[in-house]
Amino acid sequence: MKHSYARSLFALALAFFFVTANTAQAGRFSHCEVVDDYKPAKGVLKLWTVPIKTEWEHRHHCLPGGRKLPYKVKVITYRERYTDGVQRTWKCVVAGSEVTLGK
Repeated sequence: MKHSYARSLFALALAFFFVTANTAQAGRFSHCEVVDDYKPAKGVLKLWTVPIKTEWEHRHHCLPGGRKLPYKVKVITYRERYTDGVQRTWKCVVAGSEVTLGK
């Protein structure tokens, strides 16, 4: 009786974790640039997602007439690993970190 109760409680906690983690990641990573286009096969699970580095990147907006407006943004590079051994890397721009650079 104790074992079945513990298993049920564990399964419920695990299901709650996966639902909240996937919901949070969908919103948290909505502004990301995927480096590759890996789509895991059926039955393959994501083991972990870990930030690798945070840095400032210099970019530019293309304006009419060929002019460019420079700016910088804070970018976080993430890596995730799947149960089939595949690693996936992508970059996320931190929302609100855009800074316009003067000419």
